[in-house]
Amino acid sequence: MSQKIISFLIFFLFISAIASQAQEKNCVLIDRCVAVVNDEIITLTELEEEAAPTLEKIREHAPPSQLDAAIEKARKDILSEMIDRKLLTQRAEKRGVDVSDGEIDAAIDRILEQNNLPIEEFRSQLASMGTTEGKYRVNLKSQIIRSKLINYEIRSKVVITNEQIETYYRNMDLHKDTSEGYHILQFGISWGSQGRSASREEAEKRAEQLREMIIAGENFNELAKNYSDLPSAEDGGDIGIFRKDELASYMWGAIKDLRPGDVSSAIETPSGFQFFKLISSSQAGVIAQAPLENMREEIRSTLYEKELKSKFDEWVRLLRDNSYVQELL
Repeated sequence: MSQKIISFLIFFLFISAIASQAQEKNCVLIDRCVAVVNDEIITLTELEEEAAPTLEKIREHAPPSQLDAAIEKARKDILSEMIDRKLLTQRAEKRGVDVSDGEIDAAIDRILEQNNLPIEEFRSQLASMGTTEGKYRVNLKSQIIRSKLINYEIRSKVVITNEQIETYYRNMDLHKDTSEGYHILQFGISWGSQGRSASREEAEKRAEQLREMIIAGENFNELAKNYSDLPSAEDGGDIGIFRKDELASYMWGAIKDLRPGDVSSAIETPSGFQFFKLISSSQAGVIAQAPLENMREEIRSTLYEKELKSKFDEWVRLLRDNSYVQELL
């Protein structure tokens, strides 16, 4: 055997030994750890893949003088989210909480149905956002696990009393400007590329059905979060307080004769069919607001979401405190 071959074999064995040691420490030579979470790691490659869409937007829009700082902050924030997600997954495994492929399939089917979205268009939208259906399924699984853990660990501990609701109701408009203004909830149904309905007729029908559900006592905030096609859906339809001169003519026409607590008729607007609920109005320094019974479920939902988020954040903090977490970014 020649000296060159012997030297090559020795070098190969040396490299193999180093790689083996690195793998025993949960890191490989071609990557590096950016976080250790109990007995698992998060690698730089995983972080970069997760952060790619966000970092691309930052590079497109951030001023050059702020670019490096914005990217560094985004990476740290995303890494923190990944750590929390891994902690939740580990906690779920300990509690025997699992999510089957069938549950993920059913969740995707509901999303497609709610958004009136063909699977091909859904995949196309994912690609335009720089992700894949596989990655989306992984994230969706994490969301379902989180939801199940919230049910097991937190939800039963959140209780909203009538006294809390009544206190919130008494105080809800005290901090607001008493000049002329109208506190409005908004619900919108669009069609085509702007919404989840296939046609104008379908959008009008859905708007009327949802309006009737709200008049019958369904929670406006919850229905808006799930079915409204407008950006305000994220806030349960709450668009805040507006003066008359700040309102579009169609909005003023819809609410001008409403009493606080009333729901307007569904009207056609430039972005589809919309209807509104007037929460309160202020004129000449006098605030009039919807009767408590007309607002009870919306208030309960608002207080419940706030309390649930507070308890979840505290639970995750305690989970971190009782785990081994080391960030190496």
